[in-house]
Amino acid sequence: MKIKGGMVVRRISMAVMAVGLVLSAQVLVAGSTPAGAASGGKYGDLTTGYALSSGINPIEFDPTQFTSSACCYAYDWPIYAGLLRETVSGSYVPDLASSATVVNPSTIDVTIRPGIVYSNGTPLNAAAVKAGYERNLTNPHPGVWDQSMSDLSIDVTGTDTLVMNFSQPVASTFYPLLADQESFMTLPTGSASANPNLNLVGAGPFMLKSYAQGQSIVLVKNPKYWDASAIHLTGVTFVNVPTGPQQLNSLESGLVDVEGIPDSDIPALKAQTKLQSSSAFPDASYFFVPICTSSGPLANLKVRQALNFATNRVAINNALLYGKGQPAWSIFPTSSSYYDKALTNVYAYNPTKAKALLAQAGYPHGFSTSIMPLPEPQDAQLATVLQQEWKQIGVTLSIVQTSNYVTDFYTLKKAQMGLNPEGLPGIQKITTQYIPGDVGDTCGYSSPTLNALNKQLQALPPSSPKLKSIWTKIQLFVIHNALTVYIVYAPEVTGAQKDVTGVQNIPYVGGVLNYWGVSVPG
Repeated sequence: MKIKGGMVVRRISMAVMAVGLVLSAQVLVAGSTPAGAASGGKYGDLTTGYALSSGINPIEFDPTQFTSSACCYAYDWPIYAGLLRETVSGSYVPDLASSATVVNPSTIDVTIRPGIVYSNGTPLNAAAVKAGYERNLTNPHPGVWDQSMSDLSIDVTGTDTLVMNFSQPVASTFYPLLADQESFMTLPTGSASANPNLNLVGAGPFMLKSYAQGQSIVLVKNPKYWDASAIHLTGVTFVNVPTGPQQLNSLESGLVDVEGIPDSDIPALKAQTKLQSSSAFPDASYFFVPICTSSGPLANLKVRQALNFATNRVAINNALLYGKGQPAWSIFPTSSSYYDKALTNVYAYNPTKAKALLAQAGYPHGFSTSIMPLPEPQDAQLATVLQQEWKQIGVTLSIVQTSNYVTDFYTLKKAQMGLNPEGLPGIQKITTQYIPGDVGDTCGYSSPTLNALNKQLQALPPSSPKLKSIWTKIQLFVIHNALTVYIVYAPEVTGAQKDVTGVQNIPYVGGVLNYWGVSVPG
């Protein structure tokens, strides 16, 4: 979840920034193919569930109106696409751009695919891309773009070529954003006074056909998309399915073809022989406890290490995720190429050792502290578990309630620790938590060692073989200094009807279907 510029967790904005839906039932005519109608051909429409009626998950079709990228990515990504596209492996491949190269820490060279157009036929060349970025930067934005966006300027060097210049050495940081909301190229087609969600077209594989508030979003295939032959769907329809038991029910009833499944319903899904499931471990899908290390007992390394040893990750995985997750020994899951195997079991549950560390730190009888979980049932449950586990070593943990997690924890600091249900991918794992200048840097933590490693990381292109060695040093530093209690990696589980093929999620937080691989019969 992005609170971009001070990026904290992508789900935070959705969960705590209650923004009422402002759109009444609206229709945007994008083509003549009726959504949901039988195609009569090889492929058909895909129906998926989505929480369309939640006041904390505003529906937006204009990237400049996003409160967070995760709020709208599932249905806006196929409308707009990006210069790059994230794949199911987490790598990036060219999409609207034919190439994007980090040539130095402050420069990215981009070549746009020649001849590509928006869905209404307007050319999408280098000048149009520059105009798209400028629109994103200059329009009032209720959320915040990634802070590297503010350092950007663009030089158009040819019809289909441009150079992205950054005033700071953040080119490698910005590179993944070529596939994110910052790089959604929207073309206004109506008057400036019109609702910002209306009269916009993109160049992605689908077009917005209609939106009925609280009921449905209907997308139809864009025949002008440069790689339309790779899209094996005639359309995608999002129908309103609130989060919770209704998600599995919608699959069992046949209301939807594909649906994300809450952790609590994973066993029930597995028992459904008429359904299939797909699981993935995004490197940003983990529960963790950010710590204010500036004062009090938590400023002591041995105390923070004690809390880590007092956390039974295996038991939490079994109880909270039905054994489907994995203990978080580091900032990357074990499936990541950056994971350092030397950290496996580094904080294996050991309350005896935890008590000894507290005694060495000068707290033989424990101490009192506080934690603020995100106001969601699973986070509240986990906070209670930690309260019970840490009590065994003498730590009294008070649970602070909140209705505005970001403000209360990161700004007003009403608790010494937080509890986040999701982290961040890539370099944002450190830049948004441990590097000065970001709201996610709890209590202003700063380390010359980590700052220097961050600079080395940002100076390298995404393909550099040196990245792994630097990430290893960063992981060792963060974990051995116990800057955070990393608890468990959660799977992103998707259920689907048996006749849906190619069901895979890209590792975007919250789980986003890979529309370039899925198909349903016509």
